Amino acid sequence: MAKKSLSALILCIAITTLSYARTENTAQLSARTKLYLHEIAKAENKKAPIKGYVYKHIGGQWYLSALIKVNNDISDAAIIATGTIVGTKAGKIWTVQIPLGKVKELALVAGVTHIDVDAPIAPAMDAARKATRADSAQKGFNLPMPMTGKGVVVGIIDAGFDYDHPTLYDSLHGAYRVRKIWAQKGSGTPPAGFAYGNELSDSNAIRTAGCDTSITSHGIHVAGIAAGSGYGSNATNNRFRGMAYESDMVFVGIMPAPNQWVTGGITDVIDGMNYIYSYANSVGKPCIANLSWGSSMGPHDSHSLFSQACDALTGPGKIFTCSAGNSGEDTIHLQKTFTTADNSVSTFVTFSPYLDTNNQKTWVDIWGDTSKIFCLSLKLYNGLSSTDSTVSICLTDTVQDYTLVGADGDTCFVTISMVANEYNGKPHAFVSFHSYTADNICLTATGVDGTIDMWEGYIAPPTGYYGALKKLGYSFAVSGDTKMTVSDISSSFSAICVGAYTSKSSFTNIGGSTLSYPGAVNGRIAPFSSLGPIADGRVKPDITGPGFSVASAVSSFDPDYFTGGDNYITVISKTTIGSRTYPYSMSAGTSMSSPAVAGIIALMLQVNPNLNPDSVKSIINANAITDIYTGVLPAAGNNTWGHGKINAYKTLRYLAQQASVENTLTQDPIDCFVYPNPSKGNFTISYVSTNEESLMVTVFDIAGKVILNNECNVKRGGNLMNVNIQNFSKGIYIVKITNGIKWATIKHIVE
Repeated sequence: MAKKSLSALILCIAITTLSYARTENTAQLSARTKLYLHEIAKAENKKAPIKGYVYKHIGGQWYLSALIKVNNDISDAAIIATGTIVGTKAGKIWTVQIPLGKVKELALVAGVTHIDVDAPIAPAMDAARKATRADSAQKGFNLPMPMTGKGVVVGIIDAGFDYDHPTLYDSLHGAYRVRKIWAQKGSGTPPAGFAYGNELSDSNAIRTAGCDTSITSHGIHVAGIAAGSGYGSNATNNRFRGMAYESDMVFVGIMPAPNQWVTGGITDVIDGMNYIYSYANSVGKPCIANLSWGSSMGPHDSHSLFSQACDALTGPGKIFTCSAGNSGEDTIHLQKTFTTADNSVSTFVTFSPYLDTNNQKTWVDIWGDTSKIFCLSLKLYNGLSSTDSTVSICLTDTVQDYTLVGADGDTCFVTISMVANEYNGKPHAFVSFHSYTADNICLTATGVDGTIDMWEGYIAPPTGYYGALKKLGYSFAVSGDTKMTVSDISSSFSAICVGAYTSKSSFTNIGGSTLSYPGAVNGRIAPFSSLGPIADGRVKPDITGPGFSVASAVSSFDPDYFTGGDNYITVISKTTIGSRTYPYSMSAGTSMSSPAVAGIIALMLQVNPNLNPDSVKSIINANAITDIYTGVLPAAGNNTWGHGKINAYKTLRYLAQQASVENTLTQDPIDCFVYPNPSKGNFTISYVSTNEESLMVTVFDIAGKVILNNECNVKRGGNLMNVNIQNFSKGIYIVKITNGIKWATIKHIVE
């Protein structure tokens, strides 16, 4: 039943205005943290969780999950004295579990500079192996060995694992390859260093546990793409084999049991990454961690607390891949650059059609430019008539409630949490909508200079729901666009962001019916694949992989894949072992393309266990597939394809050649390589830098004469520099690359 306002005569009521101005001795609270405190203050039970945030249930008590940033004054004892539990320490970014009601107390602890409550996230191989050329790499053609992921750990942070699915064994269903399980939302014995969840290390105990949740198959499908053996998928047990099918696996389950409404969040991901990397380090193996979840919320500028933690955790032999997102067709983003002559923008906030149309909810996250101010106002429209509005709300460190009354007498509740200077130095407003009225909701932003970006989205655990920012036929309004729709997580410097293309547009299911995806064309970008750039202008995604659609394992516990279940139509094959039947099914999304790339990176780590995130990006980018669908891509890539389609075989051939000591004379580690080598006199130097710097490139002939000497200014991350010595004779040349501190000398052959 629709809620009514107290009086239809009251046009706009500012119910509550709470100020959270920071003092010198308190931590800066993010907009979401302020919103949480505001909502708790209004709640009847202030000791109970409220929806929209991430919690842990530890020792019979609820804790609020959050990220904090600390400085050198921090004391673990002072944090513990508040009852707060510390998890991962990723440089200056820590994950914490805060007892309900203790956020303000934690903010007073010396050394805690920022608090950001956790943001919820949601889930975003036959043809796949062929499309990526992984089948050739797995067979070892012209390679030192078959590339199978042996000696590498593949970590999957997800939900919906079937712990005893035959794809998790070796190709003969003999050796079980899952080494550890951490069910973060389960009860039991937590891993060392953490206070929540249940860790299982014994293979019999893992298989006996069965699954982490029965309400989804997302996790096992992702794991099967990255590292499944494909056992039971056909007579030869290899039809739906994953990329790194001889790797070890570690699973981190981030979804609660079906009777809980709380969800997984970014603190869960950071703790999961730490857990996976720590295990791999303990057994002396490199690893890749994959996340196929995300959210449209966040600054998308590489400087969120998650991004800072991700960059601190990753490094040589510790790689992180994530899905770009599935909002490539959703107009959830809007950007506006203000001038004195053009100082406002209006758009209409609409809701996901998959939510209750009589009880609609969504969020709009708005980020501005450093040292700039913007203002917001809201207005309801019934046709061309305005029925209610707010005043203009300019950025201050406050949280404000508004109630707007529609022409039907029903209400739209709006809460705006504002921070003039967030943890990344930018102004930020987080707007929460809860509407019962059928009137259209217009959001207007104003400013005199600077640029704002806004994103819409909502997570009702465990699913993300996306409405749209629309013009709705009003002449003064504009619609959103599909640009910058990659997830905030994927904007991290060290994250490898993966988009999706179509590798299979039709399939025959287990019942013999051929099913096709309307409009899907093999080789084209998947229409849902989210687009870049990110807020600082960098290209995203980094690379694309097969994601529309991909066959892999699904859970034997998930009723949607039972005969007659909602998803049974997508089941392609199944095998019965003992009393259980294990299916394989089709699925689509960047959730599928990301583990395909993760599995290929595991093959890369098999060749070179010391590759770091920037090296991995440079190598896969330099060896990517371009074709009639990608078109000719610029050196920096583009915001649809990144650098093209991942090419496992070419990448591994290149790595195998570089692994040979024959073409490297001396090297005091500087992260660079030359390709192709040999060449026809035109070759490229790939160099990964930790910061902007000057690089000197010198080429000597075999007699030691300098034939080329160039200084190049390089940026942080991967750089490509073309060298042309085609005017010189064939033979052996020496290429020296130095930044003045470190250097490499590489033998290059011109044929």
